[in-house]
Amino acid sequence: MLIPRTDLVIPSSRASHLRIPSLSITDGSADPEWVDMPMSRWRYRLRPSLRLPVDAGTARNVRRYVRLTRWSLLSSLAGLVAAVAAAICALTDQLPETAILLTGAVSSLLRGRGLPKQVPYRTADGDLRIPGVPLRVAHEWVAGNPGVIATDDPAPRRHSRRFYGAWSTILIVAAVGVADVLAANGRADPPVLWLLVAVSLVAGLAMAYKIEPSATNR
Repeated sequence: MLIPRTDLVIPSSRASHLRIPSLSITDGSADPEWVDMPMSRWRYRLRPSLRLPVDAGTARNVRRYVRLTRWSLLSSLAGLVAAVAAAICALTDQLPETAILLTGAVSSLLRGRGLPKQVPYRTADGDLRIPGVPLRVAHEWVAGNPGVIATDDPAPRRHSRRFYGAWSTILIVAAVGVADVLAANGRADPPVLWLLVAVSLVAGLAMAYKIEPSATNR
């Protein structure tokens, strides 16, 4: 059964003294478990957090995420060191690339299933927003907390369209330029350099996507 959902927007002045109904913000169930949910989707940022009611399965995932994220940071740093070593030394054997792949695989396993859609985050205006809350649960929040609203309007982008357009252009042009140099130099360049080209291109395309307003949450 499809659950009607909406976003909750909590003014910054209300975030520290909320009256939170004992209803799961993930599926609307009346017997939730309470967990400390990170207030950011940034992978390694676990604080500040907000104690929220969720279903049992989501509660397990969140606790595992918080417990293992610190270890995934170490594995990611190891992969970064291996990538930098490969770029500086211009190594052509498979050791650095293997190290990168192994540390990336370990990091992925340590992350587990990650966080749910209902992770609260700060908007560009400083308000707190919780996406994808069941509609009837959102109504309970609104009724018990003056100033809190439920909305289907898209969240505003953090930066201006000019910001995303400029960075999109810079990253894509840089990726194409470096790729052209690597293809024309006639040397066996380390694969990690091509990986950096691909990362720059993907980041540029992601910035270009953000030029348009975010889609509505319906």
